[in-house]
Amino acid sequence: MKTYKISALCMMCLVLLSSLSFTACNNGDDLDTNQYKGGVSLNIFGPSPVARGGILRFLGSGLDKVTEIVLPGCDPITDIEVISSEEIRIEVPQNAQPGYVTLKSPEGEITTKTKLTYTEPISLESINPMSIKPNQTLTIKGEYLNLIKEIIFTENVTVTSDKFIEWNRKEIKLVVPEEAKSGKIIISDGAEIPNWIYSDEEVNVILPSTESVIALDKKKPGDVITITGNDLDLVKKVEMPNGTLVEFVVKDNTITFTLPENISDGAVVMIPASGVKVAIATIGVAVPSEVKATPSTGLRAGDEITLSGVNMELVTNILFPSVSSAVSPISKSVTEVKVAMPAAGTSGNIILNTASGAKVPVNIATAKPEFAAFENSILSLGSSVKLTGKNLDLVTKVIFTGGAEVAVNNSNAAELTIAMPTSGSETGKLTLVMANGESAETGVLTINAPLFCYVPSLPTDELKSGSMLVLNVENETHLKGVQLNGVNAQYVLLAKKLSVGIPVDTYGDVAVKLISDNGSVEYHINVISSTKIEVVVFEGPKLITWGDGGRVMIPAASFVGVRANSKIKFFFTQKDQTWAQAQINYGNWSSLVFPEIGSGTLVPTDMYGWTFDSRILECTLTQEILDKIQANKGNCEDQINVGVIIQGSDLTFTKVTIVK
Repeated sequence: MKTYKISALCMMCLVLLSSLSFTACNNGDDLDTNQYKGGVSLNIFGPSPVARGGILRFLGSGLDKVTEIVLPGCDPITDIEVISSEEIRIEVPQNAQPGYVTLKSPEGEITTKTKLTYTEPISLESINPMSIKPNQTLTIKGEYLNLIKEIIFTENVTVTSDKFIEWNRKEIKLVVPEEAKSGKIIISDGAEIPNWIYSDEEVNVILPSTESVIALDKKKPGDVITITGNDLDLVKKVEMPNGTLVEFVVKDNTITFTLPENISDGAVVMIPASGVKVAIATIGVAVPSEVKATPSTGLRAGDEITLSGVNMELVTNILFPSVSSAVSPISKSVTEVKVAMPAAGTSGNIILNTASGAKVPVNIATAKPEFAAFENSILSLGSSVKLTGKNLDLVTKVIFTGGAEVAVNNSNAAELTIAMPTSGSETGKLTLVMANGESAETGVLTINAPLFCYVPSLPTDELKSGSMLVLNVENETHLKGVQLNGVNAQYVLLAKKLSVGIPVDTYGDVAVKLISDNGSVEYHINVISSTKIEVVVFEGPKLITWGDGGRVMIPAASFVGVRANSKIKFFFTQKDQTWAQAQINYGNWSSLVFPEIGSGTLVPTDMYGWTFDSRILECTLTQEILDKIQANKGNCEDQINVGVIIQGSDLTFTKVTIVK
């Protein structure tokens, strides 16, 4: 143990030396030593007096650039501990003498005006025992230890003098804190910049231990683990590999705990108050194995699958291919798990999940449509297609070569009949699509052009009411008439180009029927309305109130013939306050909720994108709303078959219109 001699009286007179006592030199010129002004500057150093072997600290700016510190009586010191650009530290050599201190950097030198002095004769002579358990007594012997105010363990675990058991000039006794860790200890006088004297050797703070790290293989949640060790009374926590803390019991020289549901592979550690983790076991968690699915092929939605194997009780849920959410088992035991096949599940590996995070794959295959033959493999465009095979009841959609798609609702597993679209249907294979997205192909279907007038390809350009629909047609000599939504239309046929005038009031999904002398064909084309008609369905003014008859009532008949996605506009004024409300209801007083505002009660605030200042609210009449207006109409006051009722407070409705 090193012994350090310093004057006790000087120790008690410890001072901090300020930058006002320093001289700075840089090739003969003074450096700026004002506090924290940039560059390399020194504001304070200390303590002074300092103990030889103790720590000398320097505070200022740019001190991380200092490369050497020169103390009288010893070689330049280059072993400099850089705390930050504002603080550096050195250990004072035993042969250091009183005098001025010089700091050297690439920017020049700083020399203090005040001499550094040394304390005498504090000494740290022995520590006993050098290996100690927390809560046991540590004895430190030396000289002038009555001046010591703190004992500091590794990572700043500090015992102050008021906690010393004994404290005199020759000896200090203290209880080792539970948080203490192994390492050198420091005795400190507790000053603002204190004298720190380190022990020569590290003090070993005993940790809980086991004879060896035990390997726990194929363990399951709920297994009880008992491990023998030493100093287990120090254990404060037992932590699983995934960070989960578990309850434990220490008895004599054993520690016992139960593996949790989410146990995973890795190391189990015990943790004393110091936070040091000590491994006590490594776990290899048991997982389901030797798993087989029955049935594993030909699976349909709702089929019950039995998954048999070892450790099957560990399965928490099952993830199917193409299904975003895991499926819970119908039942499970140590040998098998039963689960229902979800409708969206596809062929591939299902994944058996466990609480430990283990994933076990098992391969399955779904039943798929199997094509056998067409009743007639050569057909005219627009004919019905009939095919035979297996599992055809699984088909929900058929895609023709050419891109045409036909939705299917078929309950016959052996036969399937579909109507051929008159556009987008070409000679080639059909694709039979299942609800889960899987598909199968048929043989080649030959599609011949029809004998009546038809359109080989419909236009893709946007069409508006009031414009001309131009179609390229075949077999044009057979054409005798054209209908739009069942009404005869004016048309002009020049060679193979057919032009049909679309009336202004014809829009939406428009049925276009070509009538020939040897048959007919119908197409559906989307037409956008080119005009808007705004109809007043209520005219005020009417001040709405909650209960005395101040209500706006709109007849259900006003909404008859209104197409979906038309707009309804509310025009209103307000009183001079901000509490105004309007509650919009169906005729039976049930709440009417518009998609724009998501509420049946309207408060004119910015949260709905409209304010008192706008005084106009425009909302969309969806098909659902239009249907409910007719279904929920009622009587109010002296009016019957009311479709919409508005009541509320402090708003005056001037009119309500529907924009068709």
